[in-house]
Amino acid sequence: MKVLHVRLEALSAAYPYPFLKSGTILTLPAPPFSNVLGNLSACAGRVVGPEETGIGLEFESVDKAFDLERTRRLRMDNKSGRLSVNREQGLALRQFHVNPSLDLYLTQLDFESSFYSPAAAPCLGRSQDLAWVRFVRPIELLPANEGVLGPTLVRFPNPQTAGQILPPLADYFLNDRRGYTRRIGRLSRYQFVPKGAHVRASDGFDLFHPDDHQDPDHVVVLHRLAV
Repeated sequence: MKVLHVRLEALSAAYPYPFLKSGTILTLPAPPFSNVLGNLSACAGRVVGPEETGIGLEFESVDKAFDLERTRRLRMDNKSGRLSVNREQGLALRQFHVNPSLDLYLTQLDFESSFYSPAAAPCLGRSQDLAWVRFVRPIELLPANEGVLGPTLVRFPNPQTAGQILPPLADYFLNDRRGYTRRIGRLSRYQFVPKGAHVRASDGFDLFHPDDHQDPDHVVVLHRLAV
């Protein structure tokens, strides 16, 4: 199967845990698929839906660190009912990835031109986590019966893998109603699997070897978000 292999790199990346916004703000070990679709949308200059492409991903960083940030908050005016700036500022201790890289395997080859001339800059996390495209190239994904995973996400539960179990994450958002906030399209459970897990293909857990990888045992998992 021919796919597009894209590598994004950055100086920093942060994917805050959902519903955990006070105190120390920890980062997820890898981007949720909603973030990947957001980056595809930014590069393509349009909303990219979950049905448009299968996605495989591998994410790693050199280390994690913490940054102390000044925060500015809003407050509701009780008389007018309008929002205004809260003069009281706060501090937040935010965790982030150092020198991260994200490898994407996309079944839709038409995205190649979007990465050569992106409509907007991709970001590995928040808007200040600006990323650059290291390379874009069509490759072959060869079906494999078994192999070794890179640092990636797999659906939870998976009896073959051990790793960090993540809270429910949005696979994608719906933003089709003008004037309203976006809605969650689907929630899924994943676990982050560190590099080096040996796995076998099974029903609903298809493995593929990318032919541009030097290790013949290396495999990736493709996710179909719209299924």
